[in-house]
Amino acid sequence: MNLLFSSMFLYEYSTDMIARACNLAEYDGVEFWIETPHFWIDRSPEKLDCFADLELAFHAPVLDLNPVSVNNELCEISLKETLYTIALASKKKAKLVTIHAGKRSAYREPVWADYLSLHKYLRIASKFSKLKGVNLCLENSEQRINNLCKTAREIKEFVELYDLSLTFDIKHSLDNAEEFYGLIERFRNVHVSNSDEDRRHVQASKSERVAKVLKDLSDLGYDGFITVELDDLGIGNLDFGKKVEILKEEGNFIWKFFKK
Repeated sequence: MNLLFSSMFLYEYSTDMIARACNLAEYDGVEFWIETPHFWIDRSPEKLDCFADLELAFHAPVLDLNPVSVNNELCEISLKETLYTIALASKKKAKLVTIHAGKRSAYREPVWADYLSLHKYLRIASKFSKLKGVNLCLENSEQRINNLCKTAREIKEFVELYDLSLTFDIKHSLDNAEEFYGLIERFRNVHVSNSDEDRRHVQASKSERVAKVLKDLSDLGYDGFITVELDDLGIGNLDFGKKVEILKEEGNFIWKFFKK
C-alpha cells in the first residue's frame, strides 16, 4: 500500500512546499490536482520536478468543468483538459489519473442525453489513456441527485465497458460502501475522508464508519494507493505546520489498518 495525500489540502502553496509536506508527514507521494494554482497559472512542467522521487498520481481538472454539460463547448473543454492531464501523466510518469463522470446541468436526475455525453467522454479518454500507457480511474460520484456514476451499478457498467480502473471515494459512498466491494479488483486508488454537515472532506480519523470501510478494504486484500483527501475549509484556519501535523495524524490512522 502507498500512502498519498491530495494536493488540494495545500491549495495555496507551491509545488515545492507540497513535496516538502509529503516528506515531513512521511507519505509515499501526492495525488496532484492539476488545478493547483501554482502549477495551473502557467502549466510549467518543471514545477512538477519536485515530485520525481515520490509516488505520483494526477487528478484531472474538474473545477468549473463538466464533461456531460448541456453546453457542448463546456463538454469539449472538459475533454480537452482530461486529455492534457493524461499526456502530462505519461510525460511525468504518474501512476494514474482520476476523472469525474460529471453531472446533469439541471439539478434533476440525469437523462439519456447526459449518458450519451458520458459515453463519448469515456470512449475518447480511455482510448487516449491506453495509447499513452496511463491508468485511467473513474471516481464514484457524490450522492447528489444530478450526479452520474454515484451508484455501484453505474460505475460497474462504465468501467467494464471502457476497461477503466476505479478511484473509490469513501466519503462519497459512506452509506453504501459495501455495494462497491465487488469491484475491488478494479480499485487502484482510494480517497479517504469523512464528511461534515456541509459535505466537505474532513478527517477520517474522527469517524468509526470510515474506520470500518478501511478495515473491510484491508481484509479484502486491497494494496493500491490510499489518498488522504481533505478540505481545509472544513477543518479551520491552518498554517503549513498544522496541515503537516494533521496529515501525520491521518496517515497514522490509516496505516494501522494496513500494516501486517
